[in-house]
Amino acid sequence: MNSKRIVTMSALACAGLLFPLAGTAAAADGELTMTVTPQNPSAATAYSLTCNPDGGDHPAADAACAEIEAARGDFTALPGEPGMLCTYLYDPVTVSATGRWMGQEVNYQETFPNTCELIRETGSVFVPEIR
Repeated sequence: MNSKRIVTMSALACAGLLFPLAGTAAAADGELTMTVTPQNPSAATAYSLTCNPDGGDHPAADAACAEIEAARGDFTALPGEPGMLCTYLYDPVTVSATGRWMGQEVNYQETFPNTCELIRETGSVFVPEIR
């Protein structure tokens, strides 16, 4: 009779572990606000981006979500456009991403020397009109 009790308790323990995992999957949807601020702050743009399902007002939500997924949510590891050639023109642009990705808080901000360098490092995540 003790073996039945152990099996029942093990089954209950396993079932209890599955519920929290199901809850984290629901919280894993990406909800981000992406901003691009050039040297002239009055020309700043902002996009909302949701992933799983892909959407928001980001014009290239599918591509942006795929690129963020490829980097596993690490904005410093976005695939970008590595073969892109850029000039040395200094026209800084600051980007940020805030919100949630895969259940984790996102608070990314970085300044690039120009838009070309931004695209080379981050792809279409912040500058969707390249695709």
